[in-house]
Amino acid sequence: MNFIFGAAGFAKEVDWLIEDLFSVQSIDYRTNKFVAEDGNKLIGTTINSAKVIAESDFLNKYASTENNCFIAVGNPILKEKIVQKIKSVHSKSRFPNLIHPTVSFDRRSSKLILGEGNIICSQSVLTTDIKLFNFVHVNLDCTVGHDSIIGDYTTISPGVHISGNVKISEKVFFGTGAVVLEHVKICAGAKIGAGATVINDINESGTYVGTPARKVK
Repeated sequence: MNFIFGAAGFAKEVDWLIEDLFSVQSIDYRTNKFVAEDGNKLIGTTINSAKVIAESDFLNKYASTENNCFIAVGNPILKEKIVQKIKSVHSKSRFPNLIHPTVSFDRRSSKLILGEGNIICSQSVLTTDIKLFNFVHVNLDCTVGHDSIIGDYTTISPGVHISGNVKISEKVFFGTGAVVLEHVKICAGAKIGAGATVINDINESGTYVGTPARKVK
């Protein structure tokens, strides 16, 4: 069965991405159910005809089935918690990568290296010799330059531009329209605000805004 974790806007966009994949490549990851955290008001409703169930129901009822799980939650820390819960209970669950058919990337062998559970949305461009670890989100209309590395659970919001030779550690969050210049390194847990421009290495976690990006908390 196919499950999307999340019931907000990005979950619906991932459902749309899956539909586009099926229409072009006949990859059948079409959504059976959405999964929301316990107590979410959307539990019991439907999204595009797929029922929203509670996380506890998924963990208890589907442990013995072979499942494809797609983590459509933007918060990097919450993404990690969801994945850990699934893996602790569901040995048969898988986390396929999703790449929208309009994404442009170097398709030669080993030019784009992917871990598991990555989601790359429509019209994004990843050039060459790029590595995404696990559960990275690259949202709409982003660019990632050559020889860049992006760590686990990182979320890249729409319209973000990452230049070449950038090294991003795990659980980094990029707000819409952020820009990272070449050769920059960003440490784990940093939050880059919408529209910020990162021109120097970021060596401690916190929230960074402005041009050039500066830590505010």
